[in-house]
Amino acid sequence: MTNLKPPLFISLIILLNLGIYFTALSTETAESVYAECARNSGRTAAAINLILLLLMGHYGLQTIYREKFKLKLFKLFITLFAVNHLIHFFFVYKNFERQEMELNVYENLHGFLTFISLLLLPFLVFKFKRLTKTLYYLLLLHFFNVTYFIAISFYARYKPGIDEAYLHRIGILLMILALLYIIVRVFIEKREQLQASKEL
Repeated sequence: MTNLKPPLFISLIILLNLGIYFTALSTETAESVYAECARNSGRTAAAINLILLLLMGHYGLQTIYREKFKLKLFKLFITLFAVNHLIHFFFVYKNFERQEMELNVYENLHGFLTFISLLLLPFLVFKFKRLTKTLYYLLLLHFFNVTYFIAISFYARYKPGIDEAYLHRIGILLMILALLYIIVRVFIEKREQLQASKEL
């Protein structure tokens, strides 16, 4: 159980996205293939992100960084999220190309910077072995920001009276609850730090 193999899990993510592509190819019209792929790879990203949020909420970043297996698991899911998002971006790009739409970075600067940050995060967590105060708050900020983007993309699917998007609304609720879980864990960690400092 402690012997996690990142290449194996990365291969599984790639295979999953290949499955998404070939399923869309056989069930959708040519104009809709990449749109469907982007939607389903986005849902995969949301699931991986939710796992990361629950890890942070349940254990807390300080415990994750103290325990070898939990840290390996945390790094693995961060890496899988980045790999999946590279594929997701490819699907989005191909969909824009298919629809003859322009993918404007300047109009989506916040989203572009978020995309760059999630690609850089695996390198950051593998490089820095210790959880410094700066890294602690950077990780919190990053995951709150990424979750915000996933939530607004889910909410965009909701069209009252046309598409109630119940699955997406449940997803948003789960993400909000997971973020609240993390906030509670942060307060618990801070309280434990204060108690430990008083005992010294």
